[in-house]
Amino acid sequence: MPDSHINDLEEQLRQDRRLGKVRRRKRLLRRLLPFLLVLAVAVGLYFILRGQRDPQQESTSPPPGSSSATLSFVGDISLDGDMLSRFYNGTDYDFSPLFRRIVPRLASADLTVGNLEGNVTAGESSANNYPAALLRDLYAAGFDLLQTANSYSIQNGISGLTATKQAIEAAGMEALGTWSSQEERSEKGVLIREVNGIRVAFIAFTKGMNNLRLPAGAEYCVNLLYTDYDSNYSKIARGAISAAVEEARLQNPDVLIAMVHWGSEYDRQIADSQEEIAKLLFDGGVNLIIGSHSHYVGPMELRSRTVSPFGGSFIAYSLGDFVSTADMSSAHNGCVLSLTLQKDQEGVRITHLEYAPTYSASPSERLEITDYEVLDTLDSIGFYREGYYDRVSDSLYERLVEAVEDMGEQTGLPDYLAGS
Repeated sequence: MPDSHINDLEEQLRQDRRLGKVRRRKRLLRRLLPFLLVLAVAVGLYFILRGQRDPQQESTSPPPGSSSATLSFVGDISLDGDMLSRFYNGTDYDFSPLFRRIVPRLASADLTVGNLEGNVTAGESSANNYPAALLRDLYAAGFDLLQTANSYSIQNGISGLTATKQAIEAAGMEALGTWSSQEERSEKGVLIREVNGIRVAFIAFTKGMNNLRLPAGAEYCVNLLYTDYDSNYSKIARGAISAAVEEARLQNPDVLIAMVHWGSEYDRQIADSQEEIAKLLFDGGVNLIIGSHSHYVGPMELRSRTVSPFGGSFIAYSLGDFVSTADMSSAHNGCVLSLTLQKDQEGVRITHLEYAPTYSASPSERLEITDYEVLDTLDSIGFYREGYYDRVSDSLYERLVEAVEDMGEQTGLPDYLAGS
C-alpha cells in the first residue's frame, strides 16, 4: 500500500479519536487492511445503488442544537459443528472470513446489536456452544451488544449463562437480557447506553428456552413472555412484562427498545399473542420492538416517526438469520436494520430507516460457494451486474434477486428504505 494512503488512514484515526469514535475505526483497520481495495469498490457501489434507488435519501447533518445516532440490528447468529471446524486453523478459531463482506455495513452504525443463539463456555466447542474467538471476531466486525435472552439462555444451566455473559464482556461487548444473580438483576435490570447524547434503554424477553424450565429460585435470570414458557406459550406474562417496561421507563431514557425472541420457527405467520404482546409493550412506553427467532424476515411497521415523548413508533417482527445453519434456503436470508435517531428540544424522531438484505452462504457445489460467508445481498447483486471478478455464481445471483423481491413483500417496505 502507498505510504500516502497509510498516512491518510493515520490522520483519519486522529480525527476520529477527537470525535470519540476511535474504537470502531480501530476495529476496521485491524481487520480490513488486507481487503481495502475490495471494500473501497463495495462501498462505492453501495452508494451508487443507494442513490439510484432513492436520491432524496442523502444523509444530512443534524441541525444545530440536536444530536443524531444510528443503531443497527441483525437477527440470529447461529453456528453448527461444520462451521466451527471450517474456521479452526489447528491452534485457534478465526471467524473473520465469515464477516469480511458485511463489515462495512455494520461499521457504519454507532451501535450494533445481534442475537447470539448459543453459549460460550469452557467446554468443548460444538453447535450452539461456541469458542470465545467467535466473540472476539464479532466485536471486531462491529458488534456492541449481544442479546442472550433466547432459546439458549440456560442450555448449559445457570453456570453456562454466567460464563457466556462473562465471555461477552471480556470481548468488549455487553450481554443483553440475562443476569447471573438476583443482585445483578436488581442493579442492572435495564441496559442503558448513551449514544451521541441520546440515552437509549434496552430490555429483552424470550418466549422460552427450548422447553427448559428455570431452576427454583433462579427466576431472576431472564425476562419471559409467557408463564407457560416450557410448554404451550399460551399464557402471556402480562404482569412481568409490564413491570420490566416500567422499570426501564423509570430510568428516564430518550428511547426505549425491547428485543423480543418470539414467534414460531420457520413460520411467517404472526401469532395473535405476538400482536397482544406488542400492544402491551407499546402501551407501556416501549418505542421500538425488534424481534427474532422465526429465521425469516418478517413484517416491519413504522407507526410514527416521533419516538419520544410518545409511545410505540416502530416494530420489526423478525430480522431473519444473520448467520444460519438451517437446511431451508429461504432461512438463509436476513437483514441489517438501521435506524437513525435525531434528538432535539422537541424529543426524538426517526430521520432514516433502512434494511439491507443479507445472505448467509454455505458451501454449495450448485451455487459455487466454497465456504461460509455472510454476504451483503445488494452489493453482491451489484458486483454481478458490473462483472466484478469476485462475483457470485449465476445461480446464486438469481437466488439473491428472488430473495430481495420476497423480502420486500414480507416486510411491507419493498424499496428497502422507509423514507428520509
